[in-house]
Amino acid sequence: MTTPCGDRNTYVLTVRYGKERLAELEVGDALFPTDPSVKIERTVFGGVLVLCTTLQFDELLNALLAFPPTTLERIVPIMACCDASKDKDDVVKCVVDVVLREGLRYSEVRFGRRGCLSKDQLRSLERKLREFSTPYSDNTLLVEPLDNVVCIGIVKDAMDKSFKEKVMKIQPYRR
Repeated sequence: MTTPCGDRNTYVLTVRYGKERLAELEVGDALFPTDPSVKIERTVFGGVLVLCTTLQFDELLNALLAFPPTTLERIVPIMACCDASKDKDDVVKCVVDVVLREGLRYSEVRFGRRGCLSKDQLRSLERKLREFSTPYSDNTLLVEPLDNVVCIGIVKDAMDKSFKEKVMKIQPYRR
């Protein structure tokens, strides 16, 4: 139940499909001055990258907003991952265990993609996670199935907007 980055902060980046190489360069260039050890890895899914950095979520957003990448669509902070390569039935149990152990409160569950999960596993996981949701919470639980792991993160509802929307709010309109 670790993250792909070990003890560093892990984020899943959704970028424009086919623009992964450009996204790696743009994000790396934006973050390198504040974190020279930044690492960006590709996944088996087009348009999905894993970012390993020492920066906290707020620091990451500030650094990226200073030099907004044109290809970045969404950022998901990851708190834990469950191995999905061995026994697929254990994935649901592992994710639920993380939610209960951490005492996560959320009102909504969102999936980035189906990824390594079967349709039945996806439905089972979604149904189980909705059982533990809190109706009046202002958090969203994000589930990101990657190569052979299923990662989860939690953000305030207001933060679960696309990165492009944040950039458009602070950037002046240009013709």
